[in-house]
Amino acid sequence: MGEAAFRYYGASPWEIETLYDTLKRSYEVDDSEVPPDDPQYVTMVEIGFPVPFGESFFHDFTMDSWYKVKGVLKDMKRRRGRKGVKTYIRFAGFDGGDAPVVFPLLSKGDRQYEMGVEKLEYMVDIVPLQLKTVPKNAGEVLYSYEEATYRWSPATALVDGVNYLYKDSQWVFPKKSV
Repeated sequence: MGEAAFRYYGASPWEIETLYDTLKRSYEVDDSEVPPDDPQYVTMVEIGFPVPFGESFFHDFTMDSWYKVKGVLKDMKRRRGRKGVKTYIRFAGFDGGDAPVVFPLLSKGDRQYEMGVEKLEYMVDIVPLQLKTVPKNAGEVLYSYEEATYRWSPATALVDGVNYLYKDSQWVFPKKSV
């Protein structure tokens, strides 16, 4: 079954309860309210799923539960307006790899935030292709949501304290600035 992580600040009791109850349907849940860490955002939600990102996640968690999570997140963003909601959706790996994958949504605009949330389930086929060359021993892969193109793309892979960058469909060791 595994244990999902649920961290938050600035969320309403209803939002907390709905997300917790939805996660609890499929996993044990380790939840905690954390202190605000960024004055640009009035609310933060981090959900860590204890399973890889892929087709099996959506089957096991169920699309009904996924739609409920998406609905709460999008509603949360609409209710906060420009005050800012930051969201981190983490997975324990991906189909074909064990590097944890993180989808951060840091958009200030309602439409971009909603599009980012909506597009996640459509990434199941492309993530394994994009990450098949992820550097060995990657501790975490962060995606970024490009608001101009409405697309998720790999951004960085943390390997032994170094952030490899994803450029032109390949992982690049960062150049040292002089």
